[in-house]
Amino acid sequence: MVIVIAAIGLGVTEGYLHSHSAKQQSGNTLIIASSATPTSIDPAVAFDTNSVFFDDQIYQTLIGYGTTTVNGQTVGSLTPVPELATNWTVNPNGSILFNLRQNVTFSNGDPFNATDVQFTLDRVITMSQGASFHVAQFLNESGIHVLGPYKILLVPQAPYPWFLNLFQLWVTGIVDPNYVNDHGGVQKDSVNPYMSDHAMGTGPYMLQSYSSSEIVLVANPHYWGPQPNVTKIIYEVVPSPATQETLLEKGSVNVALNIPLNQMSTLSNYTNLKVKAGPTSSEYYIGLDENVTPFNNLDVRKAIEYAVNATQLTQFSTFGYGLPIQSVIAPTIESYIPAFKNYTQNLTLAQEYLDKAGYPHGFTTTFYYTSGDPIGSSIATILQQQLARINITLKLQSVESATFNDEVGLGQWPMFYEGWVNLLATPDDGMRPLFSSLNIGIYGNYNYFNNSTVTNDLIQAGKDYNQTQRDKLYQQVQDILAQQAVEVPLFNLENVIPMTTNVHDLYIYPTFDIFVYQVKMG
Repeated sequence: MVIVIAAIGLGVTEGYLHSHSAKQQSGNTLIIASSATPTSIDPAVAFDTNSVFFDDQIYQTLIGYGTTTVNGQTVGSLTPVPELATNWTVNPNGSILFNLRQNVTFSNGDPFNATDVQFTLDRVITMSQGASFHVAQFLNESGIHVLGPYKILLVPQAPYPWFLNLFQLWVTGIVDPNYVNDHGGVQKDSVNPYMSDHAMGTGPYMLQSYSSSEIVLVANPHYWGPQPNVTKIIYEVVPSPATQETLLEKGSVNVALNIPLNQMSTLSNYTNLKVKAGPTSSEYYIGLDENVTPFNNLDVRKAIEYAVNATQLTQFSTFGYGLPIQSVIAPTIESYIPAFKNYTQNLTLAQEYLDKAGYPHGFTTTFYYTSGDPIGSSIATILQQQLARINITLKLQSVESATFNDEVGLGQWPMFYEGWVNLLATPDDGMRPLFSSLNIGIYGNYNYFNNSTVTNDLIQAGKDYNQTQRDKLYQQVQDILAQQAVEVPLFNLENVIPMTTNVHDLYIYPTFDIFVYQVKMG
């Protein structure tokens, strides 16, 4: 899953601030400022962080995410914990038998049972939208078996060691079949427009109102678990990060989601504010498109590797919230090795590779990044300076976030800054979408990297239940990617959330999820 968090500096509007001050709430109302209206709150369609936020509050999956303690701080973990399934059994063939929670209803009072799970998964596969590829590539309708009102068996269509983790993803959030069928039903390869701004789930919150400027959730009175401390969530659309920052400083909002990292040290100095951060499973990198000359030349790509000071890029662009990496996956991911460790800045070697490639006097190319993203902008500026030292001239081009991922996938951008959030925190999810030749182009392999050994190793490793054997394959893949200088790995970006000091137990998750039912205020 690609997550692009854009921040557009539009300035502070006094009238806007005044209206928010008048709306300031206290106690158990949480006010969140975010830059954009969600594209769709339908879990089968949602793909951006703004949309997934609502799915996290309204819908529930079979299994959830746990928490752990890191340096004395409670943070979210990817460890599966019971949610709508109370327990499960993973069979030797990879199938999973789920025992479901009883006495659960949707927020309209409709009872929950195994047929709702079947309907939901069938719907995800049939609609084929958003993040459905995570599920559809390993599960089809014939693998879904209802064995009783509260018992369901899910059988993967091919071996997959992380099959269980799929049922943590928001895309598998259980919907109410009656509600869906009463409002447009399910159409193959199509969205349901009604569900994009309406919802019916089993989660701790339900949708009260929805507009382009404000969305309000309230506690679900039919929720099966303990009622949350926060009984109302007001989600305000505040496009300007500067306005978000001012509202947060004034206490007019409790959480702001799009303030640039370079402002976090300033926010930390306010007595009424705090900044929480935690590691993620993300990987941010400089892409080198092998579909475009001269980056189809290995020696040019190696020259770039040796010309770039990745440590400097990370240090000055992420303001301490970027954790340097030396491979195409984060160090916390199974099978990680520092395959790119030998690519430290060496301008002599860089020039030798340029000479060998036939570009002794360098060349001019274009570097693309998301507009309004201060990290991308900083990287572009610093990278331009670094490559100028070997006579490579970078023209910098920002692109709107709404179209960035579609355009980069067309294979026409020689260099670009991009990130990948490894939602399942697995080597498969971290590498196969980005480097398999089967995913070239808009499917994730933006570098247009085509290597049959890598593709075959990724396919084989993704089916192997023996961790030792699959790690050997994944490490071979990382070595090949480094030898082929497929990209310049930069950092694993922390999830950073500034908030008012009266917000407690807002745990930082590596997937960028936020679960408000855990929050306490006071």
